[in-house]
Amino acid sequence: MKKSEVEHLKAQEQNLHQYRESTLLETHISWVILTDQQVYKIKKPVKFSFLDFSSLVKRKYYCEQELLLNKRLAKEMYLEVVPVFQRGDHFSFDGHPDNIVDYAVLMKRMDTAKEMDRMLKEEQVDKSMIDSLAREISAFHAQATVIRKDADVKGQKELFNDLATLQGYIQQHLGEDYGRIVRDSTIRSGQFLQNYESFITQRPADGFVRDLHGDLHAGNIFLYEDPVIFDCIEFNDAMRQVDVLDEVAFLCMDLEAYGYPDLSDYLLQNYLRYSQIALQKEERLLFDYYKAYRANIRAKVHVLHAKEASVPKVAAQDLKMAVQYLNVLNRYL
Repeated sequence: MKKSEVEHLKAQEQNLHQYRESTLLETHISWVILTDQQVYKIKKPVKFSFLDFSSLVKRKYYCEQELLLNKRLAKEMYLEVVPVFQRGDHFSFDGHPDNIVDYAVLMKRMDTAKEMDRMLKEEQVDKSMIDSLAREISAFHAQATVIRKDADVKGQKELFNDLATLQGYIQQHLGEDYGRIVRDSTIRSGQFLQNYESFITQRPADGFVRDLHGDLHAGNIFLYEDPVIFDCIEFNDAMRQVDVLDEVAFLCMDLEAYGYPDLSDYLLQNYLRYSQIALQKEERLLFDYYKAYRANIRAKVHVLHAKEASVPKVAAQDLKMAVQYLNVLNRYL
């Protein structure tokens, strides 16, 4: 579908159901229609190095994967995959099978006041919530499928170094100090991976690489009494099948970026306790490296969003977030 067609779909569904609210959101890979009680997520017909939604068959498959994989952690939120039908200029979620033009993942709309990133900004997250989250993540990791694959240390280095392609933009908009953070962290990342390559390559063989969430940051969590973790990576198996320490490090790093190092420590301690894991020296160093890697990735995401933003206020917000992640990155390496 094209954006104009999704807008038509939204308008026609609004006319049919008379929603109190109907909002269209857009990311670089999807459109999201928010209604009073439900959410429809439609994949854009795009192809990048890390995903391929270019055909209807592929979009249907990845909608089904999104539903299947996210039901592991958000069973009540993810409902079903629904077709989008076209008849003439009319688009709807009801029609004849011959008129299917796309697919959407149908979800229950959750309470935005429970979004973890929002609650962190409003200082509403306490240790009891973090304890529940640690228990949920530990239980999920214990049940996750073990992936026996070779560790891609070279690929890890290349992913980390990719931030350096934005160094000029970062220096121009954030200053020389942040350009230096990019340069120095890239060097230290390469040194760490070289020094600990044999340890990293042993981790999959020891069962620590599993089919997990892949994008475990505060923006993908609702802090109900029982936490709801959503929006796992469905479009790229390699990005989801990661070391358990990598996954936990991601969320711990995010807590530190939001200014909560105490909650980060508490999350790690409780995760290790529930998982019955004791970190040795090399594991602790690897955990810190993964925090640096995830801070690097989040900084890159926000810098890219700032570059692409057409509204100065939006660009400024993304650059502010990039600064937070670059600051914690500088502490890890």
